[in-house]
Amino acid sequence: MNMKRAKLTAWGMAICFLLIHVLMISIFIQCGVTPMAKFNVFSIVFYIFMLFVVYKEWLQLYAVAVYLEVAAHMVLAALLTGWGSGFQITLIGMNVLAFFAEYTGRTLKLKYIRMMPMCILGMIFYLSVYVYLHFNPAPYALPEKAEFWLSILWGVIVFVINLFVLQFLVIIANKSEEQLEYQLSHDKLTGLPNRYYLTNHLDTLQNGKEDYWIAISDIDDFKKVNDTYGHNCGDYVLKTVGEILSDRGALCCRWGGEEFLFVAKTSEIPNAYEFLEKIRKEIEKQDFDYEGMPFKVTMTFGVSASEGKRVHDIIHDADEKLYLGKHSGKNRVITSRYSVENPILEIQDPLTRVKNKVAFEKTEESLNLDIQHGAANFGIVLISLKNVDEINKKHGQDKGDEYILGSCKLICGVYINSQVYRIKPTEFVVVITGSDYYARGELMSDLSDAFKRSTDSSDNNPWHRYEASIGMAVYNENSKDVSEVLNRARSRF
Repeated sequence: MNMKRAKLTAWGMAICFLLIHVLMISIFIQCGVTPMAKFNVFSIVFYIFMLFVVYKEWLQLYAVAVYLEVAAHMVLAALLTGWGSGFQITLIGMNVLAFFAEYTGRTLKLKYIRMMPMCILGMIFYLSVYVYLHFNPAPYALPEKAEFWLSILWGVIVFVINLFVLQFLVIIANKSEEQLEYQLSHDKLTGLPNRYYLTNHLDTLQNGKEDYWIAISDIDDFKKVNDTYGHNCGDYVLKTVGEILSDRGALCCRWGGEEFLFVAKTSEIPNAYEFLEKIRKEIEKQDFDYEGMPFKVTMTFGVSASEGKRVHDIIHDADEKLYLGKHSGKNRVITSRYSVENPILEIQDPLTRVKNKVAFEKTEESLNLDIQHGAANFGIVLISLKNVDEINKKHGQDKGDEYILGSCKLICGVYINSQVYRIKPTEFVVVITGSDYYARGELMSDLSDAFKRSTDSSDNNPWHRYEASIGMAVYNENSKDVSEVLNRARSRF
């Protein structure tokens, strides 16, 4: 509902009531009910004035005045012509219109008037007239034929009003639910489905018997776009990329930030590489221009097929391949059929399955480039495990590995939004960015508490009592490179 539509509705009602009162003058004159004929002359003038009131957008005055005019007309007509004329029925329709008027006022955020008290007043009028006429006959008696047609007329009018308003409210409620559902399931900026929508879709696929594939894509160097051209330009890039990725045959959702996730049944799109490579080339060729500043954008894709795996494992595998693509040149599609010089195993720690020292060195190179361009914003948490040699000597190498693996899971459970690296047999590094960066103090405390709980628990085996030295440092303008930040973190053990 908007002001234009509200005014058109109010004008339409005023004109309809005006025509009804013109008809009433003729009926009352023919039936000899002079007082009501005179009152309808007033009503005609009144509704002509109401057209002006609507023009001036005095909708609150309009709603109250119309209700009072109808109530006054009903009371006087029923008292003069009797209950059988059916004038009292009009109040039922007016109650519906009154609440519709209040809804309109609320929707337009006007200074609306609550109509419930007025409708209660109308009910009092209705019952009072009935009681009065029960004990006092009306001074005018309408012909039986006139009462018959008037009752039909008022019945039709009231039913039409009720049906119109109730149907209108049903349509509004349905559209509101659809709009709310869309807002909950779609990203506002790109218009693509979001994680909420995707979760239900993936549940359906996993419960089905058909094979499918999932791909995670990421806009290359998106942070530099924001830092160079501003966040409004970043929004422009996300929106444009979202338009390119939509309606391609595979479900594409905004996975978070500058990441997008594709999912499609193998029966519908059997060759994921060709499908994504076509999109990659299209984005690479797209000319981006923001406020007269032309630039190019590329994307990297990581793909994984279902092959009986759980959704979580498929997404993890696709994310690993995306990471590989980002550190092997970017602007490429990595699938199980597409090889690069550095396979995943070369950047993954075989015991803990987190990134290894090689991967950290590549991340270090990328972060140092960000520092050179003035676009760095990160922190480093360094965790050095204690007692590993003692566990190995007393309980064996397998228990020592279990100690390292359990400590790693504890670290990953705290820093769920950041990359964890095992850079030495007993040393882990977390590069904190995004939400983890801004919550770094709280997360640091959570990590310390988690280690302390495992150490203090008498129920734990020795290889489950994890102890560690933990230090954290964040990049600042005085930091020359990542090594300097790492050394500061180490000094805070």
